[in-house]
Amino acid sequence: MADSADATVRDKTPPRNSTLSADLETGLKSTPLAVGSAAVSEHISTVGVEVNDVRPWIARDVQNFEKCKADTMLQELLARCTGRSQNLSVNEKSKLLETALNAVLPICNAGAVAQEIKGHLTNFCDTNLEPLTYAPFVKAANCALRELSKVNVDGIPAFKVDEKTNILLHVNDPMPIYQDHQDKQSERKPDVVVVSHQTALGTKAHETQETQVLTETACKSPKDNFQWTDVRSTLEFKRTRKSLTHPPSVYKTDYVVPSPSAQYMEYRKDANSPAKPTGSTPATGSAQTPHEASNELRPSSQLSRGVKRKRDEDRTKEKEPRKPHPVVQNGLYVAEMFAAHIARQHVISFIVNNDYIYIWFCDRETTIQGAAINFVQDLPRWLVLLLIMQRMGYEQWGLNRVFEPEPGFSGKVMIEDARIDLELDVKSKERVTHFGIRGRATTVFPVKSEALSGLQRDACFLNESPELVAKLYWPEETRQSEPDILKEVYKIAQTDPDVRGHVPELVWFHKFEETSTSKIRVALGLKDAERAEQGSRVLYIIVFRKLIPITTLSGEEFIAAWWQVVKCHRALWKGGVLHRDVSPSNLMVYRLRGQFIGVLNDYDLSSFNRDGPRGLERTGTVPFMAADLLTPDGVAGKVEHVYAHDAESLIWVLTWVCLRYEGGNLLSKNRPLEEWLKVDASLCQARKAQFWSGGIRDVRPSGSHEVSWNLVRKCFRGIYSLYPPEEYRKLDDQEAFELLLGGPMLEHINHRRTSRGSVPPLEITL
Repeated sequence: MADSADATVRDKTPPRNSTLSADLETGLKSTPLAVGSAAVSEHISTVGVEVNDVRPWIARDVQNFEKCKADTMLQELLARCTGRSQNLSVNEKSKLLETALNAVLPICNAGAVAQEIKGHLTNFCDTNLEPLTYAPFVKAANCALRELSKVNVDGIPAFKVDEKTNILLHVNDPMPIYQDHQDKQSERKPDVVVVSHQTALGTKAHETQETQVLTETACKSPKDNFQWTDVRSTLEFKRTRKSLTHPPSVYKTDYVVPSPSAQYMEYRKDANSPAKPTGSTPATGSAQTPHEASNELRPSSQLSRGVKRKRDEDRTKEKEPRKPHPVVQNGLYVAEMFAAHIARQHVISFIVNNDYIYIWFCDRETTIQGAAINFVQDLPRWLVLLLIMQRMGYEQWGLNRVFEPEPGFSGKVMIEDARIDLELDVKSKERVTHFGIRGRATTVFPVKSEALSGLQRDACFLNESPELVAKLYWPEETRQSEPDILKEVYKIAQTDPDVRGHVPELVWFHKFEETSTSKIRVALGLKDAERAEQGSRVLYIIVFRKLIPITTLSGEEFIAAWWQVVKCHRALWKGGVLHRDVSPSNLMVYRLRGQFIGVLNDYDLSSFNRDGPRGLERTGTVPFMAADLLTPDGVAGKVEHVYAHDAESLIWVLTWVCLRYEGGNLLSKNRPLEEWLKVDASLCQARKAQFWSGGIRDVRPSGSHEVSWNLVRKCFRGIYSLYPPEEYRKLDDQEAFELLLGGPMLEHINHRRTSRGSVPPLEITL
């Protein structure tokens, strides 16, 4: 893993795929806006969103899933159990499934075990109350797992007795499972979970017989809460039919074709209909096509100048159902399992709808659903699925063995490199984790390095902090890589004082080529090899020198640091580096000789001016995006992202911090603009228009940011002038800077000089 941040950068994102569709090549002026969970989830602490508010955007993560035939999914998962999936042809995978079906068929038809399984399935069919179906389902599955341990399939690893790795199904509901997310705690109650024997037995492992575990213990809710780190997978149940057809007398290996309405578990039959309830901020996710993205939004007229619409008000008051749709509920459990494991590559989960089971394969690109398997009428395929679950190793379940050798690993992760040795504290309390499914899924945690003092540093870096942090994330493969972007940033910093010292210092990075999300889609036939990288993601780790959030500052220290970021951003834009993701989390500081120095951070969604829009991931975090980019055309990528949009974002960040932070801490209650975290793009656009049209007069900054409010008000005069009733007012970059930022800051400085009778104690230069 020997890569560096010096001039010989080798981990370069491939050039833009020339086979992108015509609409992406010619129709887009900026990156289309995605919908999903990442923007709110990655800023839970910074913007103050409650973890439960993410639910509507998890719904958007799972709504537009990819579809896969049942046998195709089983073939690929079986092949992955062999450890050489990529070396097997389609015919070899098909033969492997055929062999596995024939191997499990005797368990379905012959002997006492077959009768026992059928008996449990019959009880399942005759029970019409959902909670009462868990136990017979679990009994049937665990009975089959016990018998499957004796089955051998050529190419599939033989069963080994190991309490840590051997799995079983266990009823969980109504016992909650808790997890912390950036000082917020979630509470979920999955119906049934997949755990190891060791987890199921707990401290009484030596006192309990295996038969007792499978038939008694696992069929009841646990006495102690499970931990998400110990949950291999979840099963979400839904029962709508009172009675189901009993098992047949004899099973065959032919696929039992489901009815068209049951083939896939749909969240919304009409993918073009808007998602309800209106939720929190759409997230940095793997976007849909521009058509799909725009259809996520309700129709919107031109920007309103403060006109309140009753229809909009009613939309924000819509109540979420007491229990979400099973597809959404499953998505929430998937997000929890992702959050529980560092750099987890994918999650495999299940939905049981009446007598059908659906396999969900979720990674950072999209979700994939396998077609229905009728586990009562098509028992052989269900047993093959259980065989797969029994024989899959940690990697096949999606764990990254580099960062987590086994579930719940709490030790230090050592990375030895020719240039630097790193100790990653992945379980640190300072770790900032992502909560969601699709998107970059950024995780940040502390790093220790004994060799740091020996590193040769560039003169453009002034940060003297001895501390390092690592950033793990999943960028799109077709985007210019962040190390490449930073390489260009550092060139500009060599000659531009507005950039020197105001950008993050990259110490080391590595790209995990083997983690590309394109592999599973090529294997399932969802992508051809030539177009595999379009929308796909790959895991990166980047190590930076540690910075401090700008939100910890107040008063003139905050204004000075914010203005340094404004100037750095402007200089980089002039130099051809377009940041395009301004948010409070991306504005940082460090201390130098008693003063705070502002830093423009996070370039993983940036681009070069010479390039067109790359990838499918939208750029921006909705509460801080320019209103012009929140229109239907803006969301669809039909509005060119210009400097004025980022300048407006800088003002929204300034306003956000002034209103919601006191003395460097997020207000605990009565936070202004809270609703902006719970509305979609079009409604947030309307809220912004109401704010600059008069709402700004109804709010006051916190006491520690009073000094900044005069500047905020002056900035909004400029924003107001950009949005006349007819259409957005277009300006060149210099005009936009002077109108929105430079002019207001000059007025602010003059006002401070007049009111104080002297120059402000912290020098602010234009």
